[in-house]
Amino acid sequence: MFNWQVTLFGTVAWIIVESLLYNPIHRWGKFWAKESGMEVKMENQTMTTGDMIFTFGGTIIGGILLSSAAYQIVCWFAKNDNDGWLMTSLQGSLLLWLGVYGVATFVMAVYSGQSKKLVGLHLVNGFLGLLVIGLVIGFLR
Repeated sequence: MFNWQVTLFGTVAWIIVESLLYNPIHRWGKFWAKESGMEVKMENQTMTTGDMIFTFGGTIIGGILLSSAAYQIVCWFAKNDNDGWLMTSLQGSLLLWLGVYGVATFVMAVYSGQSKKLVGLHLVNGFLGLLVIGLVIGFLR
């Protein structure tokens, strides 16, 4: 089962949340920029068009995949769950974060030598992004 509306709105919500969380216009985003080394890239404007396409293209594809996966998980749980659709969608998003997104983010960040603070930041940002996808699924279903 595929739902275009949930996928579209979930992807847009994911992009907005992730763009705001990683944007260095506030303390949280400035911390990320400093810890990840993006502060230097942004100061010198060395980010090429190809880098931007790769970054935002990956964010869009990630949003599509996460929204679709979350919707599939929620549909599966909704058949066997007595909770309301919103609660089921939030639980499904949490399980997707715990079982897939969080584990992959943690392993990749740790093995690439990122600081513990940066690993935590990525985990929190991913959790908030998936939480918003869960809300989109819960309200649009």
